[in-house]
Amino acid sequence: MNRQVEAFVAYLQHSFKARSEYTIHSPFVYNFYHNILQNEEPFHQYRFLHKVRRELNTRAQYIKRKDMGSRAKEFICDQRFVRVKDIAKRSSVSAKKGELLFRIAQAYQPAHVLELGTSLGISAMYFSQAVPESKIITIEACLDSVNVARSNFDHYGMKNITLIPGTFEEKLAFALNQIHPVDMVFFDGNHKKEPTLRYFEQCLQHIHPGSVFIFDDIHWSSDMGKAWDAIRRHPLVKVTIDLYYLGIVFFKEELSKENFRFRF
Repeated sequence: MNRQVEAFVAYLQHSFKARSEYTIHSPFVYNFYHNILQNEEPFHQYRFLHKVRRELNTRAQYIKRKDMGSRAKEFICDQRFVRVKDIAKRSSVSAKKGELLFRIAQAYQPAHVLELGTSLGISAMYFSQAVPESKIITIEACLDSVNVARSNFDHYGMKNITLIPGTFEEKLAFALNQIHPVDMVFFDGNHKKEPTLRYFEQCLQHIHPGSVFIFDDIHWSSDMGKAWDAIRRHPLVKVTIDLYYLGIVFFKEELSKENFRFRF
């Protein structure tokens, strides 16, 4: 079964099993569903971030793109020259996802955010706008992407973002030690099972009960589906929320262990 068929089957299964608000008995999850997931408030920061996205979507500059195990949905080789606007349109976090990341961060107010996979810096900017007082560290192995993202952060005055060039193997331990304990982690840099689980276990050493982990593209392939299954079964994990495109993990000790599926 090829990846597209796997993803389609996973989406059908998710849609069939997705819950409605009337089946939510956990007050914590009910609050997430109504006040974060379903929140349609047009935050003024969205307009600014849409402006950033429009600018990137028209930038014809070519950069040498190197994918270190990323999803690379439209690009089949690990090194190639790609226009910035093509990366922004195809590989960067979508506006819908970015706005949800914004609402999650705004709701839980993390003091320290770690992002694995900067790309052009769009998702880091959603976190920055949601919690301007937070300290955000983002790691990226592709040096040309690092240069574009750093230019964006400087141009738009994102002073609370620290960009670390390098692979996760090289830099993750260093980054975690800079923000111990970590309040929020966004995993968006490697969409394979073994490295995803390895980074997950490494980040687990730096959590507290209020930490939140967010995983991108948990059903992109059967390999990522297996990684997500292992994550939600982990003994330290309490509640997981499966939005098909994103997986969210909570560790609060008072929560009952349960996995929720919602349409997004």
